[in-house]
Amino acid sequence: MFRIEMLPARRGDALWIEYGDPAAPYGILIDAGTSAAYPAVRDRILRHTRASWPFELFIVTHVDTDHIGSALRLLADGRPGLEPGDTWVNVWRHLESDTRADRLGPIDGEIFSTLLDESRWCWNAAFSGEAVVVPDAGPLPVRCLPGGMRLTLLSPGPGQLARLRRDWRSVVRDAGLDPGRPEQARKALRAFAVRKGIQPDRLGTLPDVAALARSEFVPDSSPANGSTIAVLAEFDGRAVLLGGDGFADVLTANVRRLAQERGGGKLAVDAFKLPHHGSKHNVSSDLLTAVSCSRYMFSTNGTSFGHPDQAAVARVILEGGRRPVLLFNYLTDVNAVWDDPRLRRKFEYKTVYPERGTSGLTVSL
Repeated sequence: MFRIEMLPARRGDALWIEYGDPAAPYGILIDAGTSAAYPAVRDRILRHTRASWPFELFIVTHVDTDHIGSALRLLADGRPGLEPGDTWVNVWRHLESDTRADRLGPIDGEIFSTLLDESRWCWNAAFSGEAVVVPDAGPLPVRCLPGGMRLTLLSPGPGQLARLRRDWRSVVRDAGLDPGRPEQARKALRAFAVRKGIQPDRLGTLPDVAALARSEFVPDSSPANGSTIAVLAEFDGRAVLLGGDGFADVLTANVRRLAQERGGGKLAVDAFKLPHHGSKHNVSSDLLTAVSCSRYMFSTNGTSFGHPDQAAVARVILEGGRRPVLLFNYLTDVNAVWDDPRLRRKFEYKTVYPERGTSGLTVSL
């Protein structure tokens, strides 16, 4: 068994993975969504661990609040069954050298690392306590989990962590704090909100798929997003690419690098959790054509940011292989347009949404 549940994480990501024997599977959590998503995240973990099944790994891909918000509550909860075997996350101590984008992410990172230090959780043990990072040369890092899950690291690189350090210091100091000062981070638990927003794109009546797919690709430049931990998860002959909020060029380069290590051609995956909830700044044609894939996962309820962007979805429809399947963990005003039968017939793709009145979606590989 190998399946992924896109939990109802509001505008963020929270992916629950189970693999192995269906009667006693292993568990992995990738991100935890916004703070408001915590009950769903907590209950899903406890439903697993109360059956005495292992919760092997928690990956916090990066420190944006729509990925780390519930992680803060998870660490502070303290009840039995919520502690993973290992946690992968890059925080201040892992950033290598001396722009402002996401203004609250580093604050949450300070809080999270402080809570980690005060907990008994194991973190970055698979990397000897050092940064989770892809070296500029040599084989891509691979880590194998109990039960046979293989994770190949595709992001971030040293350059992305260096840039995050510059932004981290700037944002934290602007807030009147010093990086790596746990006593100040404790105060920040009470002092800072976890809200931010931009105006979403406005939808037309029926998108021009070809024009949207051909629109200029302007890459994401957020240091926090660039620091994303992205992995290829492989088990029992199946694979899923988990893109976090990663940069398209970094993911594309390392996907091709891995494909070259394995003999060339495209990297074959059974599903692709698209980066940054389907942002047009993170889903490029180059990235889509570097993989051979038929199922594409969009994790967001569309609030605040208006994701997924129409241009990103259009690129998936035209560049995502023959008869791609679009999987959404919410049915929203933003994404419902893609279920139009005229579009589906013309461009030969499928859509999958939760049942009406529900949220969250399970993808079996």
